[in-house]
Amino acid sequence: MQTEQLLAQLKTAIPELLGANLVGIYLHGSYVLGGYNEAVSDLDYLIVVKKPLSPSIKQQLMTITLTQLWPLAPAKGLEFHVLTLAATQNFQQPLPFDFHFSKYHYQHYLDNPHRYIVTMHGSDPDLAAHLMILQTAGKVLWGPAIATVFAPVPATAYWDSVKFDIAAAPTQITLDPMYTILNLCRALAYREAHLILSKQAGGKWGLKQLPRQYWPLLRQALRDYQNQPGIACYPDQALHDFATMMLTRLKI
Repeated sequence: MQTEQLLAQLKTAIPELLGANLVGIYLHGSYVLGGYNEAVSDLDYLIVVKKPLSPSIKQQLMTITLTQLWPLAPAKGLEFHVLTLAATQNFQQPLPFDFHFSKYHYQHYLDNPHRYIVTMHGSDPDLAAHLMILQTAGKVLWGPAIATVFAPVPATAYWDSVKFDIAAAPTQITLDPMYTILNLCRALAYREAHLILSKQAGGKWGLKQLPRQYWPLLRQALRDYQNQPGIACYPDQALHDFATMMLTRLKI
């Protein structure tokens, strides 16, 4: 499995680069929630450091990411944040980050590497959700136990992060129906049953909990997520109705 090669390379290359400044490398997202599929997923991880990285080290990190790690990445690439230990041990919402990269930013980086490196820092509301998943099901790739590095995430902060992620669902659902349908399902699973699920598990939960009229959409999204052959069919009106119903039920 190519991902195992990726993890082995990640476990070697990042400690070699960061040395004594590295606290740990932690996996979250679909890989730890059981919904990982190399054909459609990305690999999510957090790098925790004692002090912020210099521009030079960030440049070297990007070189390693694109030359050594990206060729082994799943279909949606890699997504990582660099966090300081001070930030992870003293949770605030939104959580500050020292550096970030994902497939979404790939071209931005190539267009102007220096600008990307010096400007890519700040805070991210999504990190509360990432950290909650990490603390629920995360895995240590390198470093000390999760509980010793990360302060607990308040439930209110996690829910705020989820709401931020699904706020654009009425428009996003026609642009990326598979992701939005499954994401709304897992949001509702948390809202109504306090479950933290992968997108795939969220869709399966939806098939048991949502009205029968929405099952064709859910089944199509699950087929797409599993990369099964066939022509995807998502009627616009059905997508609109589903998003409206879900946001009403989510009380958003």
